[in-house]
Amino acid sequence: QLIKDCNENVQRMKSTEELIYLSQKIEFECKIFPLISQSRRLVKCGELTALDFSTLSPKWKVTTRPIYLHLFNDCLLLSRPKE
Repeated sequence: QLIKDCNENVQRMKSTEELIYLSQKIEFECKIFPLISQSRRLVKCGELTALDFSTLSPKWKVTTRPIYLHLFNDCLLLSRPKE
């Protein structure tokens, strides 16, 4: 039981450290969304390529841009690199 409790506490601390690191990297336009929370943990994150279709011209124009997905246990956060 003691080992199980220690492992759970270590996992909880790792999760909190990930949230702190992520909150330092992400800049919100408004600070309404608190990223760091006791109950929130990061499940998965990664980079994807978003496709933008422009229909303003007679020919279809496709542009790509990188976006990042951050899946938490209670929400999904989409972010993009600062230009």
